[in-house]
Amino acid sequence: MRYFLRSSSLVIRGSFRAFSSGHDGGVRNCTTLLNHQVESGFSHNPDRAIEKIFMSLGFSKKDSLCLLTAVSMDNLCILSYDPVMVFITAGITHPDPVFPDLVLEKPGAGTINIIVVTRDFADQGLVDTIITVTEAKALALFKLGHSFAGTVTDAVIIATENCGTVTYAGSATDTGRKIHEAVFYGVQQALQKSWETDGKTRPSFFIWSSMGGNHWVLWDKNDCPYYPCHFPGQRCEFCYCPLYPCGDNSLGEWIKKPGRSQVWACTRCTLNHDPEVTRHLLRNPEASLKELKAVYSKKSQ
Repeated sequence: MRYFLRSSSLVIRGSFRAFSSGHDGGVRNCTTLLNHQVESGFSHNPDRAIEKIFMSLGFSKKDSLCLLTAVSMDNLCILSYDPVMVFITAGITHPDPVFPDLVLEKPGAGTINIIVVTRDFADQGLVDTIITVTEAKALALFKLGHSFAGTVTDAVIIATENCGTVTYAGSATDTGRKIHEAVFYGVQQALQKSWETDGKTRPSFFIWSSMGGNHWVLWDKNDCPYYPCHFPGQRCEFCYCPLYPCGDNSLGEWIKKPGRSQVWACTRCTLNHDPEVTRHLLRNPEASLKELKAVYSKKSQ
């Protein structure tokens, strides 16, 4: 899986089996997941609009799923809790109409879009994840003091890499609990970002850490307590590697800790911290691992 921002779109690329509640959704195999920002008050034909979006990005609509939102991608929140990645943009301009007299103290662009990417799920697990995501979203809104469970335009995409046998995703399961934790925390953070007015917002990356007690950590390359974790002069744009888990034994290894499933450990890998490799990957976000290793080898010659 790769994810990157292109124009007004979050682009997630890979080989997925995915379920979407968005326009032209359903369950199918796809290679591209999008969350695209449209203008406030968007009222165009969604089929034509989405077709134009994919054409402008050079992707095929047939093999893709797309969500639309008026929320800026600068307010995107990305959360990593292995093996789960969650992408959230959030606004609550249009709350549930069963509360017609509701007045929002902090209105903003309006919908909550959530994309969850995990591994080894069967179709039943994808559908079951919808329940877990909705429960976590509603709890997040209630914790923020709202009396509604969502907006009239909320949408989700649940995607799996490597179709497998995982059929249950309730919060009592290991992966379901991680999805619930990420969505519950992420919706709150995304809404807070949508209310910021200092003009300095940018996508936020959160990682679940067990160091010093389980908690979410907001990564900031400008104030990282571990810098330099590899070498002076390194580039840190890809501290949390877009190739993870690459499975290349020359760069890392699978390890298993007591009571946990195996995880990919790549603490000795410096590939994406190399300035030349980083520049190449920023220009070519879908570059293969082989291509990046070639850039590194050429620079070292």
